[in-house]
Amino acid sequence: MSTKKDLFEKVFEKAKNECGSSSKNGMSVHLEKVISDDYNYPITSKSFSRHFDDFVKENNLKKEISPDLLNILAHYIGYESFGDFNQKNQLIKSDEKEVNVKEIVSVEPIIDDNIPEEESIINLPSKKDSFFEKIKLQRNKIIAGSGIATILAGGGLFLNSINQNSSCMIWKENHYEEIECEETSPQMNAVPYNETVFQLKKITKPDTLNFENALDKVWYTKKNGEVEFYTNYGLHPENGKTLKPVTKYILTKYVLNNEQ
Repeated sequence: MSTKKDLFEKVFEKAKNECGSSSKNGMSVHLEKVISDDYNYPITSKSFSRHFDDFVKENNLKKEISPDLLNILAHYIGYESFGDFNQKNQLIKSDEKEVNVKEIVSVEPIIDDNIPEEESIINLPSKKDSFFEKIKLQRNKIIAGSGIATILAGGGLFLNSINQNSSCMIWKENHYEEIECEETSPQMNAVPYNETVFQLKKITKPDTLNFENALDKVWYTKKNGEVEFYTNYGLHPENGKTLKPVTKYILTKYVLNNEQ
C-alpha cells in the first residue's frame, strides 16, 4: 500500500473526528482551515478534495505532493515529519505481519523509493511561523511545474494539458487563484494547478524588507524599469522570467535608500 495513501487516510480520519462530518467536502473544508490557520500554509478545500480522490479513492497514487505539505500533514496527525511517519508506519505494518504469521522476524525500516531523500530532513514549519520564516523553508525549490506551465500557456499544447487537469490557476495582481479549467478562456492565461507554484506571491509592501528578513528568503525581478519582490523562487507569473535571489545591493538601492 502507498505510504501517501496511508497518510491521507489518517489525515481525513482525524478531520472527520474533529469536524463531525464524513463527507469529502466537509472534511476538506475543515482541513483547509486547520492547515492554513495553524500551519500558515495556503491550500484550498478543492486541493484536499482532489487528494482524497487521488489517494483515499486510489485514483492517482503516484501523484506528486509538495514535501512541505507532506511534512505538515504528518505533523497534524502526530509525527515529526513525513519521513518519521513513513518509517514508523512501515514498522507497524511489519509488526502486524509478524503477528499474523506468528513469527519473530528482524525487520529493517523500509523507505518508500518514491519519497525523495530530502523529505526526511526538511524542517517542519512551527505553527504560526512568521511570513518570512515560511519563505526560507521553501527556498531553493526548483519549480519545474512553473516552467512547463508557462511554455504550455504560450502554445497550443496548453489545451491538451488543461483537459487532463480538473483545476487550473490564474494570476490575479499579486497571487494565484484556483479556478476550474472548464471555466477558463485564452485571455485568462490560465495554467494547470501546481501546489508549489500556487504559493508564489508578490510582496506588496517592499518597504518592510530588510537584510534580516529578505536575504536568502526573497526573490526579485525588474519589470518596466521597476523592481518587484516575490515570496519564492520560480518564474515571473506574467513574463516567465526567472526570479533572482535578492541581494544587499538590490535592497539598498531599491528599498533602504528609498526610505531615507
